[in-house]
Amino acid sequence: MELFWLVLAFLSAAWAAWVVGTQGWQAGRVFIWFPMVCVAMFFYRRFMRRKMADWAARQHQGEADQQPK
Repeated sequence: MELFWLVLAFLSAAWAAWVVGTQGWQAGRVFIWFPMVCVAMFFYRRFMRRKMADWAARQHQGEADQQPK
């Protein structure tokens, strides 16, 4: 999913640059928000994936500690 957001960020940045280049800043400035949102979602997804992996590792470690030896 992270790759999706990163690719979408690059594609929307290229689109925004094209719109700003062809139609001017006033008409194209709203398109700048799309790549920024995609980059924010990329980093949010990356943060959550790492956080969930840490949580799963702690959960697994807790289950291993509770098993009788």
